[in-house]
Amino acid sequence: MQTNTLFRHQVLNAQQQRIKGEVLLRPRLSFIALTLCLFVWLAAAVYWLTSGNYTYTQSVSGWLEPPSGVTHVYSPQPGAIVDEILVTENALVEAGTPLVRLRRDTIFSQNLHAGELQTAEIQRQLERLQARRTLTAQNHQQQLAQLTASLRSLAADQQQLQSMKALHAKKLALAAKQKSALEVLVADGHASEYQLSDIQSQWLNEHYQHEQLARELLKNAAEQQSVRFNLSATQQQQALAELDIDNQISEQQNRLNQHLSTQDILVVAPARGRVSQLQVNTGQATHSSLPLLSLMPENATVEAKLLIPVAAAGFIEPGQSLQVRYDAFPYTQFGTQEAVITQLSAHLLLPQEIAQTPFQAEQPVYLATATLSSHHIRFANNDIALRAGMTFAAEIQIRERNLLQWLFEPLYVLHGGVL
Repeated sequence: MQTNTLFRHQVLNAQQQRIKGEVLLRPRLSFIALTLCLFVWLAAAVYWLTSGNYTYTQSVSGWLEPPSGVTHVYSPQPGAIVDEILVTENALVEAGTPLVRLRRDTIFSQNLHAGELQTAEIQRQLERLQARRTLTAQNHQQQLAQLTASLRSLAADQQQLQSMKALHAKKLALAAKQKSALEVLVADGHASEYQLSDIQSQWLNEHYQHEQLARELLKNAAEQQSVRFNLSATQQQQALAELDIDNQISEQQNRLNQHLSTQDILVVAPARGRVSQLQVNTGQATHSSLPLLSLMPENATVEAKLLIPVAAAGFIEPGQSLQVRYDAFPYTQFGTQEAVITQLSAHLLLPQEIAQTPFQAEQPVYLATATLSSHHIRFANNDIALRAGMTFAAEIQIRERNLLQWLFEPLYVLHGGVL
């Protein structure tokens, strides 16, 4: 007969079975192995955190450039049209060698060039001025010849009048002598008064003619003086007229030269170098911000130029190494190349100051110079030369920190600590 209880009888029977003594629980071998692995991993992690370092790197961009720099050649007249390219890529040129001929012109309807029309008009004005100068010179020469002939004629008349005056002087002296002799005869009664009056009339007539000749000589001298004055005045007028025309010709020639200088521009090499980066084509318009071409020094080595952000400039110093990855040579195939920083600019460069570099920056940067470990890239047992203008990216190690410090950096920052 079973009694009714709250628990099952199996439970009650189990409670009645007591184990005498202490119970020792032995862990399984798998648990021991797992625990040892955890302790070893923890010890290794602590050792790695305390002995390992974390390196902060800064990615920068740069380009290759000769130590003496690159000479960029710009158009002196922005907007001019490239009329002719006189050099080829990689050509070696001397200072003063013509590089590019530019044309600044406007085309009207019917394909008429404004510059050519203006040039033709100025040349026609020069031709008219030259013709005017020739006609003016001929006119003055005719006037001078006429005045010179008049002066010679007056001189001949003067000689003739002087000869006639000399003859009349003799006749006047003879008439005076006859008059004196007749006056003596009349006084002695040997001649009549009528004869004396006739002789006196002849003497007066000769004396009048002599005075007339003297007056003609004075008139001739006055006319010669007037002709000489006109001759001198004509020569001065000729000189002034020719000077005025020459001034007009000079003004038109200067105008033509100025017009041609603005219409046809010959760009020459400012220094000796090798042509590179020839960026223009015939018929293309030039811009003030884009160079026509660049001149590289002959047989010059290259060095790296890097743009360092302001935030990383304080950790950069000469002697630091960096790994360069060239854009022209994928680093997955060609690898990286080591370089060493040799110089860091002492002042900031504003964005507009680096506008002529291959890169554009929105913030001020510092310019660093680095020396390359090699000027060639080795690939498939061949050496590929590095060229100026090649761009690259580089990683610079700016500082190292302990991994434990790096792990707990947020806590240090919250408490104002500096790691």
